[in-house]
Amino acid sequence: MLNNSILYDLTIYREEFTLGHGHAACLLVHGLGCGPIQMRELAEDLREWGFTARGILLPGHCGNTDGLALSTLHDWSEKVEAEYRQLKREYKEVVVIGFSLGALLTLQLALHHPIEKIILMGTPLFLIREYLPVNTLIGFCKIFLKKVKTWKKRCYIESEAHTGYLHQPINSHYPLQTLHEIKQIIKTVKPRLKDIKSAALVIHSKKDMIAAPASARYVIKHLGSTNKRLAWLKRSHHLIMYDDEKDVVFEAIKEFLNPFATD
Repeated sequence: MLNNSILYDLTIYREEFTLGHGHAACLLVHGLGCGPIQMRELAEDLREWGFTARGILLPGHCGNTDGLALSTLHDWSEKVEAEYRQLKREYKEVVVIGFSLGALLTLQLALHHPIEKIILMGTPLFLIREYLPVNTLIGFCKIFLKKVKTWKKRCYIESEAHTGYLHQPINSHYPLQTLHEIKQIIKTVKPRLKDIKSAALVIHSKKDMIAAPASARYVIKHLGSTNKRLAWLKRSHHLIMYDDEKDVVFEAIKEFLNPFATD
């Protein structure tokens, strides 16, 4: 029987994991305010498809707001870089899969490494300002505000390790400095997409209320790769790994990774 409880224990959200012993590896990079648990269901499928799935925790996440405020883009990038390098020492092929902030960090990593394949989900290259007015807040409210209130959302995870509802995001407020860091990574990767040659799968929902759908169109148009695909979702919102079309998301990923899979 499924456990429909709310998963409040933050240690569950923070647990890094490595699943499977495949011949190729996938590095999973979660979104802002959450942790490795956000990628757990996908990781279990990746293991079934013959991959090693590595879920990491970005510095400052899954704790209190002060911890997030003390972490920087450099900290996040350094963590992703270190994990990728470690996997490359063990595996010939490493795929990097990022969601939201994790997608931006994946693009940044691909600027410096010839990654075989990248998968970008809900890439927030353009933000819907009614919900997250980053430029306005940073430009005019920096002196007066330290934190920006966000919304609480429940999403259901059905995993062999943890089954129940997650709170998304973990923090009820984002530090303004954190939003500034996101703005900086967008500023870094956006003009250099043409330099990224990795094969890419971009998955985005037309109803995403955080990352504007224009983000996906821009990424596909400007990526320097000759092998790039765009998979549109019609009914989902931002958290596409848990929404009504999550099976579509997972199937698109499986198809894209098929040359690496063993089944």
